[in-house]
Parts: sequence; C-alpha cells; structure tokens
Amino acid sequence: MPSPFPGMDPYIESWIWGDFRGSLCQAIRDRLNARLPKRYIASTLLYVWRVDNAERLLIGGPDVFLSDRDPTSTGGSVATIAAPIYTTLPGIERKQRYIKIVDSEERRVVTVIEILSPSNKSSSDDGQAYRLKREEYIADGISLVEIDLLRSGQRPPLGDPAPPISDYYILVHRGWEKNRMGIWPVSVREQLPRVPIPLDPDVPDATLELHACVGQVYDSGRYSEQLDYSKSPKPPLREPDATWARELLTNRILPS
Repeated sequence: MPSPFPGMDPYIESWIWGDFRGSLCQAIRDRLNARLPKRYIASTLLYVWRVDNAERLLIGGPDVFLSDRDPTSTGGSVATIAAPIYTTLPGIERKQRYIKIVDSEERRVVTVIEILSPSNKSSSDDGQAYRLKREEYIADGISLVEIDLLRSGQRPPLGDPAPPISDYYILVHRGWEKNRMGIWPVSVREQLPRVPIPLDPDVPDATLELHACVGQVYDSGRYSEQLDYSKSPKPPLREPDATWARELLTNRILPS
C-alpha cells in the first residue's frame, strides 16, 4: 500500500527514520546508475568523523583502505610490534552514509548527494561538523545536492535572500558556479519534485525522480504496517496543514 500522502510522509520522521534514510540512499544510487552517462557512476559511502569538545576530526573515509600485509613481501604474515604506550582517542565516533558520483575516467568526485539526518540539523558539534563538510564541498568545486526531508531541527544556511518557509527543501549547488545555489521549497501537500543532478559544465544534468525513490522505500519497508496514522505525527504539522492531514487520513485509511 502506498503512502496516503501525495509527497513526503510526515509520519516517517520518527523512530523509523534511520531505516528510511539508509534505504533511500540505496534507492537513489540504483536509480541514478540506470540513467547516468557511461563515464559517471554513483555509489553509497560512509563518512566517519570523531567529535569532542575541542574539534571535529575526520578519521576515515570511503577511499581509505587498510591492509595488514606488507605490499613488498612475497608471502607470510607481517610481524607486529607492541606500542610502548597505548592511549584512547577522545570524543564520540559518528558515521553517516551519503551518495557520490564519480567520473570513472578521470577518477574524480563530481557530485555529492546528502540526505540530511537529525544530527546534521542540530546546533551541537554534529551539526557543525556537517556544515563544515558542506563548506568543503563548495570550496573544492564539488557539486552538492542536499535533500532535507525533516521538518524539525536547525537547517543549514540556505543563502541570502532566504527561501520561503516550507516543510522540506532541496538544494542544488553546481560546483562551477561558486556560491550560487538553487533551492526548491516543498510543502507536505506537494509531490516531491524531479531533482536536477549536476555533473560537469559541458554535460546535461541527470534527473532524479525523488518521488519514485521515496515511494519505493515506503513500499519495500512495509511502512504502511508500521506507522500509526491514528495519532498526530511528530513534530506536529502546522495549521492549516494539520487539519488537511486529518481529513486526508480519514478519507483514505482511518475508520470512520
């Protein structure tokens, strides 16, 4: 059974969010790879950072590979030497999946797609770590697509002038356009848009059918069996959207 909502289902912003976000990353990767030009490939990767009171430190990334074997040896195991001192890194390790598109011929990242999580939209060190990563994408000339399907939390800066207040936002920054960004505000009443995915200046945008990806995840996760539509979503919708949602649910799935 599909979601009763025409676009993003506000009830997903709950205990089920972690499953939804991970599955959406995979759905976006698969859909893009079926449509990207031959030399471009999308993959999901894990960004790892450690947060403490003093700094945010990247400790591992998707392109770091470690081996316990000496590349110059012809066989056998490598002897290990005990360290004279053992210590512990301070802080807390964080992990988050994202999608990147690479040019497989030139071995370079051209575009990153981020689906915001609650930690990205916090005022804590986790939120600051994401905003720093976002600035690094822009400074490095990497195109960024930022998908915010969470109504709660503190949004990263959306530029000046700020877009109209809305439930959800999609931001597209083309790496060759410096600080210029395109923003799509989306209401809970609207279908999610087709999102342009920038590649290179001389290459046409790919198109991401975000609405189809969200619908696929909803169906495959059997969310209709897990979400309780008899209660208000958390956080609650603003009026008049709250009244609209109650009427929608009453007409579609809730018993009279």
